[in-house]
Amino acid sequence: MKLRIPCTQCFQELGKPTDEMMSVELRDDGLYSVTCQRGHMTITAVQEQQYEILFHVAGMALLDGYPREAVVSMAAALERFYEFYVHVTSLKHNVEGKTFTSIWKQVENHSERQFGAYLFVSLLDKPTVIPSTIEDEQPTLARVSRGQTRTWRAFRNAVVHKGYMPSTAECLAYGDIVYCHIGKLAHELKTSSGEYVQKVTVAHLSRAHDGGAGKQVATLSIPSLLSLT
Repeated sequence: MKLRIPCTQCFQELGKPTDEMMSVELRDDGLYSVTCQRGHMTITAVQEQQYEILFHVAGMALLDGYPREAVVSMAAALERFYEFYVHVTSLKHNVEGKTFTSIWKQVENHSERQFGAYLFVSLLDKPTVIPSTIEDEQPTLARVSRGQTRTWRAFRNAVVHKGYMPSTAECLAYGDIVYCHIGKLAHELKTSSGEYVQKVTVAHLSRAHDGGAGKQVATLSIPSLLSLT
């Protein structure tokens, strides 16, 4: 998957966007340096959170005929969403960003610990509500009995760790579970913690701007399957 980046300097000089769009590969830091035909070198930071990008990559992989790669990206998107959820909720309970980042490093290589962090942070925020999970959810699959259908956890582990090759139908069915789960929780976050969602988004962009090494950095929002905006 590649992004198409416009030249913001051309826009400033001409007062309107040009037809030129520079194609770039996805970067982990969300910071893109491009040079247009008029010689302008600009740096652009993408606003979307990593989980949004990863789930969109999953959709593109599925469209391109790679269901296994799609499932791997879906699983990664869910993990990154849990990180986002924990970050937002921690900030809501007066945990500073630097403190959160320092503590998260202790669990960033452990999926189950991240899931556990989500569970207990969710419980802390809503003490009377059992946190929403999909680990044991099973989709309805054609010609597969309920007793033979894997849970999301088992399916994810089979694909990611055991090399299982899922069909497109399986990818769609399990992807729908992940999509609805993230969408529901993201909506709840925006409703109950909108101020802190905004603050985490601003912090995300600030880190990208810091990576510009003092140069002016433009901000770009792109359409995605799971969009906070």
